[in-house]
Amino acid sequence: MNALQDALRSGRALRGLWQNLPGPEAAEIAANAGFDFLVIDGEHGPWDPTDIRHRLIAAPDAVVRVPVNEDWLLKQALDLGARTVLIPMVETAEAAAKAVRACRYPPDGVRGVGAMVARAGGWGRDTGYLDRANAEVSVWVQAESRAALENLEDICAVPGVDCVFLGPADLAWDMGLRPDAPEVMDALADAVTRIAAAGLAPGIFAADPEGWLAKGARAVSMGSDGSVLARGLAELL
Repeated sequence: MNALQDALRSGRALRGLWQNLPGPEAAEIAANAGFDFLVIDGEHGPWDPTDIRHRLIAAPDAVVRVPVNEDWLLKQALDLGARTVLIPMVETAEAAAKAVRACRYPPDGVRGVGAMVARAGGWGRDTGYLDRANAEVSVWVQAESRAALENLEDICAVPGVDCVFLGPADLAWDMGLRPDAPEVMDALADAVTRIAAAGLAPGIFAADPEGWLAKGARAVSMGSDGSVLARGLAELL
């Protein structure tokens, strides 16, 4: 069972948080705050499998963002127990298909069959894991560049992709603009509409989460735990 996958496919609007701080305590605090989803960020946060394992124990339903679209990194995240993964900088349908294949056991993909000796399969106690895993692992890909937006419909058409998550900051810099530039906002709004029209869930990291939900986004990150802590401590002082 993947409760987050089920919620996304049901059409619910989900509010989430990027979890950048290391350590199980930070993940536990974030998980207990009531967000619909957490993203353990292994791209701009630490990629430390031991730490990620501890954080997944504290927040079992968290999405794990890998640093790059590589089979072995996705295999590692899944074997650690992640049921949903987020892949950054996906610019083509081929890259999206590569990510999906890395998350599926043969014959549907190329994931190495080792979960029976890993946390995902309970070190062999969960005898049904291999039969369920292909259906239960949810793949989210990030569109964060002009090239990704040009190829958006092709990316959305890749079987096995559940969510296309927009990255405003990287897109803005790729466009040579600031993230709040009107041209960037227009491109993002158009992308949300196109993703939804393709039948997938649009996601976005947003300074105005409610505004983006009103525009049709379905998975919205409301910020990062590290930034929230820094801002809260400054306000307290």
